[in-house]
Amino acid sequence: MELLLVQATLENAGRKELGGPAMEELLQKLRDSAHNAEYLLDELDYFRIHDELHGMYNAADQHDKAGIHDLALNARHTAKAVGKLVSCCPWQHAKRRQRSPDESSSAQETNQEVSGCMPKLIGKLLLPCSSSRDPHIRLKDCGSVQEMPKFEFNRVDFSRKMKDIIEKLQLVRKDVNGLLQSCDPRSVSNIAQCRPITKGRIDEPKLYGRDRLMDSIIQNITKGQYCDKGITVLPVVGSGGMGKTTLIQNVYRNQQVMKHFPVLIWICVSLHFNLDKVLEQIKTYTPRVESEKECSTTEELIEQRLKSKRFLLVLDDIWKINNGDDWGKLLSTLNKSEEKGSMILVTTRFEAIAQKVETPCQSIKLNALESGEFRKLFLAFVFGDEQYPRDKQFLLETGDKIMKKLKGSPLAAKTVCRLLSKDLSLSHWKRVLKSKGWEKQTDDNEIMPALKLSYDFLPFHLQQCFAYSGLFPEDYNFRSDELISLWIGLDILIPNGQNQIFEDIGLSNLNELVIHGFFREEETDGDLRYVMHDLLHDLALKIASHDCLSLSLPSVGSVEIQPTTRHLSISTYGLGKYDAMSSKKLKSELEELKTRFKVEDLQTLMLFGEMDEGFVKIFGDFLGELNTLRVLHLPKMLCPMEFMLHNFSGLLHLRYLCLGTDESQMHLPLSISIFYHLRILYLDLWDGSCDLPKDMSNLAKLCHFYVPKELKVFQVNKKSEGFEPKQLGHLTKLRELGIYNLEKIHTEDEGAQAKLIEKNHLRMLTLDWDSERSSVEPGVETVVLESLQPHGDLQVLCIRGHGGPSCPTWLGDEFAVEGLQSLYLDGVSWELFPSLGKAWDLHELCFEDIDNLKEFVVVKSFCMLAKLELTDLGSFEKWVYPAEQESSVSGDLLPPDAHMFPLLQVLVIRKCPKVLGLPFSNHIVSPGWFPKLQELEVRDCPEFLPVIPISWIESLRSVTMKCVKMLEEFAYSKSSDGAELKITGESDLLSLDQVLVFDKETSLETLRLKRCPPLELKHLLMLTSLRTLIVQDSVGLVGPLGGGQCDAEWQLPVEHLRILDLNGNSGKELTECLHHLPKLSKLEIWWCKNIKKLVVGVDLQQTTQEASEIGAGEITAAAAEEEDDGMLHFPVHLCDSLVELEFINCKELVLVDPPTLVPGGGGLQALRSLQRLTIQWSPKFLSTFLFSCHLFPSSLQFLNLRGVEGLRTLEPLSNLSSLTRLELKYCEEDLKCEGLWSLLTTGGQLNELLLLGSPRFFADWDPNPRRALEDADEGGEEQQMRLVSSTLQELVTDDIAGLLSAPICSFLSSSLTKLQLFGNWCEGMERFSKEQEDALQLLSSLQELVFWSFEDFQQLPAGLRNLISLKILSVSCPAISSLPSDGLSDSLQELNFYHCSEEFKQYCRGLEGTIPKIKIW
Repeated sequence: MELLLVQATLENAGRKELGGPAMEELLQKLRDSAHNAEYLLDELDYFRIHDELHGMYNAADQHDKAGIHDLALNARHTAKAVGKLVSCCPWQHAKRRQRSPDESSSAQETNQEVSGCMPKLIGKLLLPCSSSRDPHIRLKDCGSVQEMPKFEFNRVDFSRKMKDIIEKLQLVRKDVNGLLQSCDPRSVSNIAQCRPITKGRIDEPKLYGRDRLMDSIIQNITKGQYCDKGITVLPVVGSGGMGKTTLIQNVYRNQQVMKHFPVLIWICVSLHFNLDKVLEQIKTYTPRVESEKECSTTEELIEQRLKSKRFLLVLDDIWKINNGDDWGKLLSTLNKSEEKGSMILVTTRFEAIAQKVETPCQSIKLNALESGEFRKLFLAFVFGDEQYPRDKQFLLETGDKIMKKLKGSPLAAKTVCRLLSKDLSLSHWKRVLKSKGWEKQTDDNEIMPALKLSYDFLPFHLQQCFAYSGLFPEDYNFRSDELISLWIGLDILIPNGQNQIFEDIGLSNLNELVIHGFFREEETDGDLRYVMHDLLHDLALKIASHDCLSLSLPSVGSVEIQPTTRHLSISTYGLGKYDAMSSKKLKSELEELKTRFKVEDLQTLMLFGEMDEGFVKIFGDFLGELNTLRVLHLPKMLCPMEFMLHNFSGLLHLRYLCLGTDESQMHLPLSISIFYHLRILYLDLWDGSCDLPKDMSNLAKLCHFYVPKELKVFQVNKKSEGFEPKQLGHLTKLRELGIYNLEKIHTEDEGAQAKLIEKNHLRMLTLDWDSERSSVEPGVETVVLESLQPHGDLQVLCIRGHGGPSCPTWLGDEFAVEGLQSLYLDGVSWELFPSLGKAWDLHELCFEDIDNLKEFVVVKSFCMLAKLELTDLGSFEKWVYPAEQESSVSGDLLPPDAHMFPLLQVLVIRKCPKVLGLPFSNHIVSPGWFPKLQELEVRDCPEFLPVIPISWIESLRSVTMKCVKMLEEFAYSKSSDGAELKITGESDLLSLDQVLVFDKETSLETLRLKRCPPLELKHLLMLTSLRTLIVQDSVGLVGPLGGGQCDAEWQLPVEHLRILDLNGNSGKELTECLHHLPKLSKLEIWWCKNIKKLVVGVDLQQTTQEASEIGAGEITAAAAEEEDDGMLHFPVHLCDSLVELEFINCKELVLVDPPTLVPGGGGLQALRSLQRLTIQWSPKFLSTFLFSCHLFPSSLQFLNLRGVEGLRTLEPLSNLSSLTRLELKYCEEDLKCEGLWSLLTTGGQLNELLLLGSPRFFADWDPNPRRALEDADEGGEEQQMRLVSSTLQELVTDDIAGLLSAPICSFLSSSLTKLQLFGNWCEGMERFSKEQEDALQLLSSLQELVFWSFEDFQQLPAGLRNLISLKILSVSCPAISSLPSDGLSDSLQELNFYHCSEEFKQYCRGLEGTIPKIKIW
């Protein structure tokens, strides 16, 4: 009762505004006393379980036989207490020391009172009769023999301690309650006051990373899928700071949107959705109409004003809708509008709100910005520009590390950049990085307060679950069982009713945290994981810092540590190798840690990462005689448990134990079986010896027992690691159970001893017969399965490998498992299958590897079915329906309005060679069927032929079909980036109509076609939202388009077109198609042998007319003559729209340079918006040019030429003043660098140059500025020198001889930070010449240097130590045997060696410790 009063007091304190640190200290004393009381009661409960298991009465309230037995029991304990007092004499201590020379002094220390609190209990009340094994024994010396400790309970000691602690609790509680009466209550409504009021204006000058999403929303609401509907609600969901409001502000203020919607309304809702307030604000935004009545209500006025108007309503920042009817009432009022296409855009942090308000269209989920866009945003916030200023390059590395920490959060970038921009010094930036300065910001518009608001909004039980999740490391991918197990171990899951189970509560809490945005779901290899954003992880640790501590070793000093810490997690990934220096440092750090909190008070210990065995003893000394742990997480053990925790067998309070190892000879501690409070035993990562204790059935509170596949929990009748079925009888609390090797049970009685039917907490059960057993006894296996009937509340059942002829009666006609939600049948030999007509709660049904199943019976009880999976059913060919549904097994199936699967979300069919299709007439999908389906997967079903309407596909989230009739692949997916469809056909696919019905205009944004017939005009007219079109290995791009090449009656919004390996007259087809793509910005043409000539900047229609007038028809005549010979014409509109162009492996393609009537010059110069150009392995592309003039537009920023012939110098490129990256690979061996100077100096922006295959490129080049400026405009020599500075930052080249000269290296010295040298032309070169070594040392700004493929190099150049900025050195020189005798630069941080000799590898290992990071590959 006293503990309950203390808990009520602490809850009351949580709702008050506390006065100050003195009050906090008093509350902490109350918490400490409560913890000690809990431990005392915990021990009493432990010994009562111990008594029950061993037929004893030491901890009982009274003896079972009462009377004289009670007196004897009390007398015995009194005598023991007197004996202990006598044993306190000095001579008695001496005797004990003689008997136990290794006894630790810590056992005595645990008996002392600490800070006035309760003395530690285990040292006095629990007396081990055998000492722990010597912790200094090596692993190889340890066998499987372990001594089990024995404990005694002393009633007199216990009673005295209980009385003392109750008195202390009462005193402190009374003081706290008295003070709390004068404290004001803390109001949650303060959250609303902290929220900034947003408006429809655009607050940020530019939208980063969301422009495509913004364009998609604008397209859909003004021209696309929402225009012909009534009101559509489109929610935008994302955690705080992700840019939801900024995105919608840009949509709201878009000119196209403002023209489309006569009425625009922006309302910032914030914490509470108040319908009256919202309606009043809507009224103020809507213009009056003449016919409105003054006496009308607000709702009536809105209806009158919006009756004939299309409107856009933004409800920004909704947190909660208290009254469920309010949303319906709002929609009812707004739905009176007669105009189609009105929109409501909602922004919210919470998935639950999105689900509540969304109409059939799916919500948009905002995740982190892509790294490239985030970088631009970051730089713009700091410098006002998207590029680092040249004089701030030294901040680049630290800035990148800060960006990585922020994980793409726009608000985080804004917060941090405010800090960084105040002081553009390296020391300030490093301080911000190290201290995570953004955590300390308090302004409401900063990132941490914004996230803290979301936390404050959570109910208390979710706040606890979130805060303690921070004990896991940053970027950890959680499984649900890991999180829930931790919460169970910490006792923070509180049932609301008697029938609630911890796991159900935990899963419910986790789902709530996902909905509130604190975790994000990710699927990895079919496994659902949960991820916490780094900023939220920081928030969790900050909130729980009073009792939680997460350390990343070896550094401890910079972490703020509270003396009240009770939960500790340590990451050891940074420890490195064990040596004297690292050992001393770790020992010092841990000793420092001991002075800052009481290690012996820890309730939680979690270690992540591996460590050398040498560190284990240091940790063992640090942890000492821990005895209060409830949670122990050691997934990477290298040594036996006693090395790390000397008192492991005394951890009697454990609720959660996770042990893992890769050491095959490691044995599990036998003392596991005496941890009677254990609820979670997690051995899923255990690869050691699987010698479980025989008395595991003692763990009566065990709910979950996670084990590796090799352990096969509860293998039947195995000598070394198995169990008898009767041992399961005592484990009544189990939540999950797997019983394997059931072929070893031979009688009904033996199976019944497991008492499965009595386990009313059991929710998941696996019954497994070994598929590789030598023989099958169908009759015996039938009887055994009958005897293993589970409790009727079982939810998940898996039966695998059963060899009987039929299902058990309790799963058949009787159907006794009425609570069944998931059924998995795998490899059973049944002829008679379960009758599932009574399984009204069935959510998931999976059949796998069943040979005898020919028909799948669809029953009415499938009304709750959410997932259906049919795999490897060799005989399955028919869908069968109830007789009353006018059904058939041959073809005439259910009527189109029937819903036998009304809630089905996932349908999977794999390896069913005889099934013909889905259960529809003629296998054509009926849009009314599967109304809730989200995922469809069909694989390896060669007779399966779907005919799917595009309207049905778009209602799904994903469709995957592989290796079905006429299709190698059909894949549809939907994400925040838009919808994508990929079709790969087989040879018998003659028309897309055979597999896809274009029954409506589609919202597809990406379409990929491979080995498919050409798109027809009727298909193209339906692709009204298409942004990306990729066509590969097909007969043609498009079929007849029904008009002339300049016919502009229809257009597609395609921005990106890629064609690969097209046959037929692809030049003509593409030319005709391009006229209908006015927005095309990216064009890629790969492996198209039939496109032979390219004409740019010629308007053929205009040219034909004007040429005939002036009598000069050579151009059009040539065009007409060549039209059937692979001529591709770029229409004039591409000159302004095309931004990126690629030609790859077009061996015959030639750029034609005819006279042009379009201004812009020859070559590709007419493409005046072009920014990126790639031409690879198209050797003839420039063959018609003399290279005496410029070839490319000055707008180019990126140019990649590979295997292109004819280019002798860079003079034709000298006009490219915007070029930042140039790649020239294997163009001409005698290519020279004339023209490079103008790209690298005043007016040029080139900062990255990649040059391979031209060994004399730099030969004899002297970039001396005096010579270069001889013909410059008038100006003094000093001015000329000041104007010239290189822009080049990164260089990759194999022209070693030309580059390494003093004039060139001097020229590049101030700018070049990264240099990669390839030894492709250095055969026989054993070392650089003295002149080359001297030249290399001139590159004083160099930070990264790479030597690659110098096959004959014997030694690295001398003088590398003089490169004072060098941080990374990478070497791939197989003949090298040593480093330069004069050493390497003191600034070096990373050294990488590739393909080196074993001798050199050994030499390099000797450098470990002298350079922070050494990698040898």
